Amino acid sequence: MKNEVVVTSYGIVSSIGMNVSEFEKNLFAGKSGIRSIRGAPMSESIIAQDFPVPYAAYIAREELPATQIYAGKDRKKILKSWLMTEAATREALTGVPKNLHVDAIVFGTADGVSYEQVESTLKNKGLPEDFDYHSIRSESSLTTVRDVATHMGFNHVADKDLVSLNSACATGNQTIGIAYEGIKAGRWTRAIVGGVDARCEPSNFLNFFLLGALTTAEVPPETASRPFAKDRTGFVRGEGAAVLVLETRAEAEKRGAKILGVVSGYGCTSDAFRLTDGRDDASSVQEAMKVALRTANMGTEKIDYINAHGTSTPLNDRLETMAIKKVFGERAYKIPVSSIKSQIGHSTIAASAIEAVASLLMLQQQRISPTMNYHVPDPECDLDYVPNKTREAPVTHVLSNSFGFGGQNTCVVFSKA
Repeated sequence: MKNEVVVTSYGIVSSIGMNVSEFEKNLFAGKSGIRSIRGAPMSESIIAQDFPVPYAAYIAREELPATQIYAGKDRKKILKSWLMTEAATREALTGVPKNLHVDAIVFGTADGVSYEQVESTLKNKGLPEDFDYHSIRSESSLTTVRDVATHMGFNHVADKDLVSLNSACATGNQTIGIAYEGIKAGRWTRAIVGGVDARCEPSNFLNFFLLGALTTAEVPPETASRPFAKDRTGFVRGEGAAVLVLETRAEAEKRGAKILGVVSGYGCTSDAFRLTDGRDDASSVQEAMKVALRTANMGTEKIDYINAHGTSTPLNDRLETMAIKKVFGERAYKIPVSSIKSQIGHSTIAASAIEAVASLLMLQQQRISPTMNYHVPDPECDLDYVPNKTREAPVTHVLSNSFGFGGQNTCVVFSKA
């Protein structure tokens, strides 16, 4: 197939693993990265004991791998998203020959000035010593990817196509899709893609809390995220980063690279309906799945597993289930569907980039990670959600769904190498 797009490398930082090996082990073990945040230091604040949001799948600075491009600088003065991006990028590029031509970096980031930083600035009547002025650059994490690549010897990356984007929860898949389309069209032969989200901070929690999207149930943290279960009450905020290297199969085979999986198809639609919600009939979500299958030149019978968006909100899980049934018909009941957000929460910008790595691991291991905390079935969510335990299963093609605020929908088909 002309310009077939493959994945040859990846790196990850998540609440259940600071690298791919740890992430893989804990993913299939059903381990949770969600923990209590009350009394925990975050951003420039310490979460109060009566804070309305009780838990998150956050990553503490001290848990992150040692930095190299920021070596010698005070880690407390560096955006956590930069540290996370560096770690994931370094892992993704380790072992990749330095003389390779990289055409583009397509990266999702939500870096910005937080309420806590602004408040601190006002209190100090000027920039405090630990205020990171680079945080006002929306492209900063993308720049970090480039800086890490340059630091590791990929000097030719500096002047290539750099695409920074934020399409909410759909971002990670969109970075993969943009690179997929660029490589298929012959514009690029190789691209670095992915996303990062490190916004577990009080103002961000409160934004989602006031929207009614976060669960605040007083339950053990590891049981709080309950995708598709009847007793789900909202999502759990998470953090993470994932970086992948995409290239043509011809280029990968020429250099003898191990192919970790194939990007077979991509679909992207927009509801243009409401700031936070998609359409009640999930028509645009259905279309995104159909477009992904069409570009992959596959019928619905080819999909062996669906990596669900599965946020654990009452609305999303019901609409996603309905959309899957409308696209796949009766076969929907025979396809395993699961959500890793039951283990790592929802890292919004980074979510589907992390889920891409998870999907590729499932293709390689022929195992499907579970939907944890699924104990009370919902009559409106009646598919096979792989409850609570990893399942051995033949998996050749995976559909990975990602649906963002504002009705931004992206779906990717991954296939076994």
